[in-house]
Amino acid sequence: MNPLLYKAYPLMSLTIDILTNPSAHSSKEISKIALLYLVINAFWATWLWLGTKKVADFTLSALLAYVLALPSLVLYLLPMLTILNDVWTHEFSFSNRFILVFYVVLATQMLGGFYAIAIRYPRNRLALGLQDGMAISLWMWLFSIPIGVAWLCLNAYLRFV
Repeated sequence: MNPLLYKAYPLMSLTIDILTNPSAHSSKEISKIALLYLVINAFWATWLWLGTKKVADFTLSALLAYVLALPSLVLYLLPMLTILNDVWTHEFSFSNRFILVFYVVLATQMLGGFYAIAIRYPRNRLALGLQDGMAISLWMWLFSIPIGVAWLCLNAYLRFV
């Protein structure tokens, strides 16, 4: 059994199932999930734009912020929804969620390295650097917490996924 799917949030289960077994899903279902991610990424891109402005003292273009925010959306939102749902329902147990928490720590490190290289200063085109890349990665991780709570609140009333 995949430890990431142990009592996973339904969106995480569905996303992993679509990625591993796309033929079992209709194109309408796949496009619905893809559209959902693209809409949510607008918030993530805005947050990345603000984070780059605060950390590196320059702003990214809207398109670049949108593209660079997609990896953190995918790597942070799904596990954070599962962890926050466990906390929300008072079922969180570190022994059951150790691998998922470790996954979030690992994703933070990977995204820190990604942002350190992918984001470049506009004047001299030098890479941002590891310290600022990690700061932006942690900035994006912190954003996943209130968005996850807002998602759980909306989903409690609307039941969209």
